[in-house]
Amino acid sequence: MKTLAAGLAALLAAPLLSGCLIVNETTRSPAAAPAPAAQAEAEPRGPIDLRRTTLLVRDMEASLAFYEGALGLEKYYDQIITSRDGTSQSHLVLLRANDPNIGVIGLWELEGAADAPAPQFTEQWVPGEIVLLFNTSELDDVFPRAAAVEGVTVISEPTYREYPGDGVTYEVMVSMLRDPDGHIVELNNRLNPPLEWD
Repeated sequence: MKTLAAGLAALLAAPLLSGCLIVNETTRSPAAAPAPAAQAEAEPRGPIDLRRTTLLVRDMEASLAFYEGALGLEKYYDQIITSRDGTSQSHLVLLRANDPNIGVIGLWELEGAADAPAPQFTEQWVPGEIVLLFNTSELDDVFPRAAAVEGVTVISEPTYREYPGDGVTYEVMVSMLRDPDGHIVELNNRLNPPLEWD
């Protein structure tokens, strides 16, 4: 456990993990970079973006079976990182859905993570937990694949829900799971009004 804590402290200071990762242009798909004309017509951007949520995981292969295998996220970064002081190594994988710059999930397995105790959680959610929400128009296919991954806990199967909005009622199929490390994952399909990109 001491090695795990030391590895985390050392790696948090690493510039790579500051969210300023440079991706070689050859790793991007042709559609990833907008054309100059499209950039000029784009809405003005605010000064901040939430680029990535990085999850500390105990078993990279189990996490990849869920996020890459079942959910279908694309892996575009997969490296072993040595701490600044050279005393430990960790494994960092970055995955994305449809946007090359935002909505990225990082999976970070620190040295000694496999020895960490299994996550403890109750049926009642508690402050401090997070919920990762993924929207899919193929919930009928994605949910059973995700639920079948070893170590995944189903909280609720797809269920119809209505949420109030300003002059509109959002109709959504909602399902909830815990990934192999206990992170809460919501898989949903917004039925009405449909999302602009569906």
